[in-house]
Amino acid sequence: MAQLRLICFDFDGTLAYMHPTHWATYAEAARDAGIELSEAALASPGVDRAWDPWLTPQGVAHPDASTSAAAFREVRVAIAMQRMRDAGAQVDDATLRAAAERAATLEADASRFRLFDDARPALARIAAAGTRALIISNHLWELPEIVDALDLGSMFAGVVTSARAGYRKPHPEIYRDALREAGVEAHEALMVGDSITADVYGAQDAGLHAVFLDRDHRTDLPEGVRTIHSLLEVPLTWP
Repeated sequence: MAQLRLICFDFDGTLAYMHPTHWATYAEAARDAGIELSEAALASPGVDRAWDPWLTPQGVAHPDASTSAAAFREVRVAIAMQRMRDAGAQVDDATLRAAAERAATLEADASRFRLFDDARPALARIAAAGTRALIISNHLWELPEIVDALDLGSMFAGVVTSARAGYRKPHPEIYRDALREAGVEAHEALMVGDSITADVYGAQDAGLHAVFLDRDHRTDLPEGVRTIHSLLEVPLTWP
């Protein structure tokens, strides 16, 4: 058994969650602009194709849009507009953009995020073992500030957000970026997250070890996926 040098965490759905939910936030932004869209319509399968313009065989890549906070905000506004259209919004572009601008502002509000109960004690356990922790998340430009607002900044060696990296998991480049930042080899690192595709398969394709956080005790998991049910079960060593 080898001691892991770095444990990487997804953020949304793993360490923390939005309250109200992400789709409820979009519905709220739409209402603020005079558009009635339900949370259910926004969350319905098949609606979210907003990242398709940036999709590559390895995953979503948008390095040209990650040059500044302002540039990436334009991406978030475009995505919000597409999501609202796909959910049934039938309004003029100016009204739709106003709703999308409001959504981009609300989703970056740190007060809308809550930590899972096991997050802080799990991070304390990892720190006590002398292992570093890092966040790798498909998230907003403001994620480092959100992490600080949750009083977690000192518990991480870094925060790698797709908004700044220019790549979204499972694209291997976001994992390579994180490993470079941490100064460790892939086989010395573990990824923990709640998405099998992004956090398990994506990490494994980049050479990291990976475990799936299954808070709901699912019965339909693919064979061979190593699973934990709480962040307090994160392994500190790997065979």
